[in-house]
Amino acid sequence: MGEPQQVSALPPPPMQYIKEYTDENIRKGQAPKPPPPIRDTYMMFGNQFQCDDLIIRPLESQGIERLHPIQFDHKRDPGSIKREEKLEDIKLLFVHMHHLINEYRPHQARETLRVMMEVQKRQRLETAERFQKHLERVVEMIQGCLASLPDDLPQMVVAEKEAGASCLATSQPDKPTTSLKRDTTWDKDAAMCSIIDEIA
Repeated sequence: MGEPQQVSALPPPPMQYIKEYTDENIRKGQAPKPPPPIRDTYMMFGNQFQCDDLIIRPLESQGIERLHPIQFDHKRDPGSIKREEKLEDIKLLFVHMHHLINEYRPHQARETLRVMMEVQKRQRLETAERFQKHLERVVEMIQGCLASLPDDLPQMVVAEKEAGASCLATSQPDKPTTSLKRDTTWDKDAAMCSIIDEIA
């Protein structure tokens, strides 16, 4: 078994461009020039962007309401009472969110178990259906073989009946016995011989 192949998360390089940048083409100056930089707009992930856009776009340009002023000192009053209250509120919200997620765990476990049981049920039903189809095919094959046998087989029938009788005779011991176990065995042998005679 071979070693697993490493799959890159990046798309494969464009071979139609790579083959143009050989050492010989570069030495002769025949390699294609790089594309010019974009100076207007471009599309990325289905959205249109301007080349002169800021790295961090303001909230207003994204249609989001601003909850803090644009210009403010992030390090102002690090130990103020209001700041401590806000930090406690954020901590309390985080604890509540974590608690609500933990309360959802039993429901998630039940749903996962239900899905697993449904998958097992479907697989077992499919297996039983396949077994039933195979059984039907076997029964059809046996019935076809029995139907294809000719009707005029008196000598074979007599021989099989004699074989069945001999089977019954050989299954019984020469010495009589009153054992219940051996009587049961004889009854089973006699039943099997009669079944063979009926099939024949």
